[in-house]
Amino acid sequence: MAIFNINQKTIIMRLKIMMAVCLMIFFTACRKHSTETPASEPLAKSEMHSGIEVADTIIYQVIISNPNPDDTWTTSCLSGLNRKTLVDSIFSMVYNGSLKAYNRETHEKLTLKQLKDMEKADGFSRDKIGMIQFTEAWYLDPATRAMTKKVLAMDLGYDYYTSEGDLVGYKSLFRVEMNE
Repeated sequence: MAIFNINQKTIIMRLKIMMAVCLMIFFTACRKHSTETPASEPLAKSEMHSGIEVADTIIYQVIISNPNPDDTWTTSCLSGLNRKTLVDSIFSMVYNGSLKAYNRETHEKLTLKQLKDMEKADGFSRDKIGMIQFTEAWYLDPATRAMTKKVLAMDLGYDYYTSEGDLVGYKSLFRVEMNE
């Protein structure tokens, strides 16, 4: 299993970057644009990500469960996230076949039996999925100052603790490709 080593300073730095990106997206996404497509008309694939491609691949980790209950800042940052719905939805999409799960190290597709066995293993709980590593493409439209992102893949990270109960980082549970 791959282990993502994360110390507290790295977590704080990544959360600050994530907050800055979220604020930039929030302020640009909330503006009304005169070129908006009416809600009744779906966007064409080419219109969904208009602008300049500023990152064809960018990979970053997002903590989705606060490992430290005394860290009120992280708790506040995660207050709008419905983590259970997110995690359960990913599992549901894998189980119903709309997403495929892969072993991060071997890149081999996981069977439904392997996934079910993983969930039946001693100590497993979806509640221990505390991080998602996103692989995305980013687009910036200078004319509208809008930034859009296309999620290419997600790796679910499982909390990994020392025998003393200290969080070391995250083990990759599995990867889902969003554009298959």
